[in-house]
Amino acid sequence: MYPTSYTDKRLDRTLAQMRPLFMKAFGVQGKDDVEWVLFTFAPGRVNFIGEHVDYMGGYVCPAAVGDGCHILVGRVKHFTDNKLRFATTLGEYFELDKLGASQHDKAWTTFVRGAVSIRLPHHGVKLGAKPLKGLCMMILGTLEMGAGMSASASLDIALLNALSTTITGRYKNPRLTPGRRYAFLHRESPHNMIELVKQGRRIENEFCGANVGIMDQFVSAFAVANKFLVLDCMALTYRLCDITPVTGNDACFLLIDSMVKHELTGKTAGAYNTVRSDQEHAQEKISKHVLGGKPFTFTELVREPRNYTADGDAVGFIKSCRKYLSPSEFDRSYYNVTEQIRTRDFIALTNTSTSLTHEERFRAAGRILNEAHEGMKTLMKITTEELDLIQETINQDPGVAGGRMMGGGFGGCIILLLKKNAVDGVVRNVRGKFKARFNLENKVYPVVMGDGAIVVSLAIDKKNGSNL
Repeated sequence: MYPTSYTDKRLDRTLAQMRPLFMKAFGVQGKDDVEWVLFTFAPGRVNFIGEHVDYMGGYVCPAAVGDGCHILVGRVKHFTDNKLRFATTLGEYFELDKLGASQHDKAWTTFVRGAVSIRLPHHGVKLGAKPLKGLCMMILGTLEMGAGMSASASLDIALLNALSTTITGRYKNPRLTPGRRYAFLHRESPHNMIELVKQGRRIENEFCGANVGIMDQFVSAFAVANKFLVLDCMALTYRLCDITPVTGNDACFLLIDSMVKHELTGKTAGAYNTVRSDQEHAQEKISKHVLGGKPFTFTELVREPRNYTADGDAVGFIKSCRKYLSPSEFDRSYYNVTEQIRTRDFIALTNTSTSLTHEERFRAAGRILNEAHEGMKTLMKITTEELDLIQETINQDPGVAGGRMMGGGFGGCIILLLKKNAVDGVVRNVRGKFKARFNLENKVYPVVMGDGAIVVSLAIDKKNGSNL
């Protein structure tokens, strides 16, 4: 399968921007001093519904966006030591000469160290191995950092793809993709892709100190343009789904930035990780005090409620367990179960065999988004004053079906569903109120669903033609 959303013209522009910066950053001494290896891109994501349930094994509904992390990989011949070298288009530079040693922060160098320290042992190679001699990578990020679109996951996947493809030599002797001027490599096997996705999560967990789930890395790797994934985070299986039964031709999704940087390390790391641990502890207590030690998860409760309660009422079952839980454990448990039910209901709205009209689907999806935001505000306690103002303001417009905070919380964006002819008025109203209260102007991002990660070989192949 070849990508459709990353066009040749876009690749032309990106390489034209990155190559001179690569040459300067790594002191390339003429065209014979560099062997171009590959280019890789991995996108960020949106998530239509299913927040804070990926790490609990529930269903989520993410899609890739058009922006993300781009990496240009070359081998600079005058470097003969065992170091790997990295630079960014912002002028930052890093040399890596040993593996391990996480800092539990989200500096870009922490991601680099994590990717190298995890991926090299996976392939059984060490720093200084022949495929890595002189290897240099130039990194360009085009996602707004802290907007809650998972710029970090895009960096995870792009780095791992760059390392893996270089080590295995999969980039060598490419053939031009039919109808394209570049050699786009086929995706690896599903097994290898899932292993890479799991390693991306390990970078976040083990090196950055963020106890995140697997959704962001998964959609960055597997997404398909113009579709969202119905991803089962327990089984790590998915199906592609069309959003148009909800939007039709006259509505769209939009992101409005709260201008509060979403950060799951540093001062908010403890709060984010506590949100997860509250839910995990609640599952353990329900298992012990209600089920006599029988294994229990919220996901199994939602999917097979009659295994736990005769009437099949999953929400009622959680309410009956309240006395065994702390207040925060109960609130977050209640949120998790109801969010998984909302996700199921949202997915059902995309089923065109039901008798609902487009307008009914549109309004029902909006109600689901609004209910999700209320849960994150009052039960999860992960929204901010800025996010809440946006969410309240958008719902004053009749052209808006609804909206909610997207992402891990403590900042980022509101994702909203609205009529296309309402966009300008809604944005104007939000910006006016936001400016009055916070003296800031919101950034706005249209939701355009793109392909997942790509790898393009830049190896010169005289027999089959070069894409340079």
